Amino acid sequence: MIANYHTHTRWCRHGTGEIGDYAAHAALIGLEELAITEHVPLLGDPDNLRMRVAEFPAFDAELDRAIDEYRRKIRIRKGLECEYYPHMLETYREYKKRYGYELLILGQHVNIARTLDNFCLYEPRQLSLYAEEVCEGLESGLFDFLAHPDVVICGYGKVDAPMLEAMDQIFATCKKLDIPVEINAGGIRNHRGYPHRKIWRLAREYDLACIVSSDAHNVRDLDGWSIKRGEDFAAELELRLLERL
Repeated sequence: MIANYHTHTRWCRHGTGEIGDYAAHAALIGLEELAITEHVPLLGDPDNLRMRVAEFPAFDAELDRAIDEYRRKIRIRKGLECEYYPHMLETYREYKKRYGYELLILGQHVNIARTLDNFCLYEPRQLSLYAEEVCEGLESGLFDFLAHPDVVICGYGKVDAPMLEAMDQIFATCKKLDIPVEINAGGIRNHRGYPHRKIWRLAREYDLACIVSSDAHNVRDLDGWSIKRGEDFAAELELRLLERL
């Protein structure tokens, strides 16, 4: 892997390490690009697993300092991991336009109504809602790739007809819009059940562009065993793997 586009630091409140720690280690192991993609701050600060809105200026300043300090060693890209929340789209556009957050990742952890944790779904109708919201988000044109598309396997636990229908809808939309999908090494590292082979065979059928990302929450995650496992997973399924975006 020469680039990692999914990285969290201590700013997300469930990771560790400073931005500079990640930049230094990424340069040391030979990465050419590193995107810092914290969970986007949400209006009203509705949860404790992301930075507060008031913390964003300090985070942004630290990220700008790291970009400048390491510019001769590695390209650091500004990004955010975002849920598709229609009321937040203008704010997302403002992050891009005003602050230079060029890379927006769609990671639909919670549904739009914030009543369902997509790691814990258990009914087919919930899978359908997940697929509908992900596809609507992709259609917005704001997002550069889809993170952990099969995250719903965590709670649902099986690949049956409703699961395949939901994932087929998502992958068909990714194909139509030419949006890459992520093989998430964090799911491998944390034994969450994704990426799942039966699901990713659909990605192969659509000839989707795929990337392997660490979903790092610790500096050591940038070159851990799960990265190689993700690359091997892509090779075994003959997925079309991108080295960089």
